[in-house]
Amino acid sequence: MTRWQTPFGSLLAALLFLACGGPTPPGFALEETVRDLGELDSGPTIPLTFPFQVGEEAVRIDRLTPSCGCLRPKIMVAGQEVPLGTELAPGTKGVVAVDYATAGFLGRKFTGVKITGSGPGLPAEVEVQSWLRSWFEVEPRAVQFGSVNGEQEERRQVVITGREPFRLTGLLGGAPPLEVVGIPSAEKALSQTIEIVLPPTTAEGRHAGFLNLATDQEGYPVPLAVEYTVAGRLWTLPDRRLLLGQVPTGVERFETIEIGAREGRLGTPEVVLEGIPGGESQVETLSEGSRYRIQLKVVPDAAGTLSGEVLLRLPYTWAGTQEVVERRLQVFGVVRDA
Repeated sequence: MTRWQTPFGSLLAALLFLACGGPTPPGFALEETVRDLGELDSGPTIPLTFPFQVGEEAVRIDRLTPSCGCLRPKIMVAGQEVPLGTELAPGTKGVVAVDYATAGFLGRKFTGVKITGSGPGLPAEVEVQSWLRSWFEVEPRAVQFGSVNGEQEERRQVVITGREPFRLTGLLGGAPPLEVVGIPSAEKALSQTIEIVLPPTTAEGRHAGFLNLATDQEGYPVPLAVEYTVAGRLWTLPDRRLLLGQVPTGVERFETIEIGAREGRLGTPEVVLEGIPGGESQVETLSEGSRYRIQLKVVPDAAGTLSGEVLLRLPYTWAGTQEVVERRLQVFGVVRDA
């Protein structure tokens, strides 16, 4: 029994198609609907094919819907990819070709593709089963920085162990502002130690992402999950960028920026607008000494790209020390003629 149940009619058609001397199914029929790959190393992308034949009635395949982003399916006939929506004539033989990307997955995995369209035998489904094991052992599997105030650098150590000596060669995919210290590796070893660095940041809230480390073992990268929450003494919302989207010319556009202090005392902010056409600002006190809202007005006068900056000067007192903290927000938008 599979996780993706093939309609009884399609399954029966496939069985008849395979039966020696049995009648030819009238439409779309797969030679097999389930492929069990057994135990595999997680990492490589595996090409798979599910052969099919069209019987006495033409069919049209309109959509291939994978149950997981790890599958990339397409229809191939005579070695050429067939665009979806193309009618397949009676007697056509081809394959549902699937690239199965295993990187980042561990343990038992069931995944598949729904094949929908019109004609006998459709809809149909194919399923891929596997048990994925890691070529590498990573400790910890996920890097948890926890809650940080964003005011100083944070570091976490990660130990990666392989089945045989290997090198870390680079970073395939990052998650800014995170940095990795220790790549590329100086030499091959059974175990490599790196550090994940979280620089000072004002990006408030919870952040989660993946670092993808390249190795000299072809097809075996090291995916590494990272999570942290920034809860600084001072915060702004948004924290770095104010995205306006599309803005018509000559029309007033209003946005808000909120500023607050979790500790200490925050005075009334000073707002300076740079490169913002028709820009005006007004500060509203939400909670004296701790929270404020800035009403920002933009009135673009010409089509094109809008790129400016909001400079915030924040009078802040904490632990008996007074200072003016500056925060900058980049403002982006696209101006269209009204």
